[in-house]
Amino acid sequence: MDLLANAVDAIQVGVEDYHVGTRPRVLAAVRNIHAGILLLLKHTILQKVPGEAGEHLIKAMVEPVLDPSGQVVYRGTGKKTIDAQQIQQRCTAIGIALDWAALRRIGAVRNEVEHYSTQLSLPAIADVITSAMVLVRRIADEHLGVEPRELMGRDTWDAMLKVATVHSEERHACDEALSAVSWESETLAKGIRNVRCAACASDLLRPSDEAASFDDVVLICRACGASLEADRAIPQAVASELAWDDYFAVTDGADEVIGTCPSCGNDAYVDAENRCARCGESVDRRCDRCHGEILLSELYSAPLCGYCDHVMSKDD
Repeated sequence: MDLLANAVDAIQVGVEDYHVGTRPRVLAAVRNIHAGILLLLKHTILQKVPGEAGEHLIKAMVEPVLDPSGQVVYRGTGKKTIDAQQIQQRCTAIGIALDWAALRRIGAVRNEVEHYSTQLSLPAIADVITSAMVLVRRIADEHLGVEPRELMGRDTWDAMLKVATVHSEERHACDEALSAVSWESETLAKGIRNVRCAACASDLLRPSDEAASFDDVVLICRACGASLEADRAIPQAVASELAWDDYFAVTDGADEVIGTCPSCGNDAYVDAENRCARCGESVDRRCDRCHGEILLSELYSAPLCGYCDHVMSKDD
């Protein structure tokens, strides 16, 4: 299994598909580029951990077994290899650093193609190619020790650079316009840059009025002209910035980092800021009865914590 050759072939075909420009080929471009990046990362794991150990590491299922000396070792089983989330986990565990948010953005557009989107635009695919180019460059330079142009081939790399240049200029203009808005939340200010157009999946969104208050902002897609109201844009922005932290917090048995605001009902209450990024309201997190902390998941019971609210309701 030559993962590197397959990875390069997939990305090269994806870039060719994009430049053909027909809808079926544009959709195929997303699938091929996403698949190529995942294959490239699997190859990188094998380079980092050569031999049998690396082969086990790229298997989706890993089980403990006894080796001939009676020691417990972990072996990969089955034919299925690791998916995007497992790739991030395994790479992180062995010290392969990357912009994982960029990989998730590519995956999100790929999922739109597979399951949801009916109006995917060329600018949305340009974003995929741009993100892929950045990832390929970092993987090649930092982890494989080869020139990206040498890895991908001159024609493919030059084509990726041209797409990325046009897209990055437009994206820079959108970022400057977004920076002009007073978001009043660091989480929101970061996450708003990751929000995508619901109609075409493009990330080229900018405020219709840069002087508007954050709670009145309307984002306009530069790719297709669709608009996105604050009620949809702000919860998406918070989720995009904190979803991974929220996942790990809950997995580790800790409380959520994103909660439902008791004032506006949006899933945009940020634990670290103790305020809702959508409406700006803040809840006193000290329980009136026991003076303990009110967890984010218990905001519905404020000014009581969940336990005291339960006790008081039984007394009634």
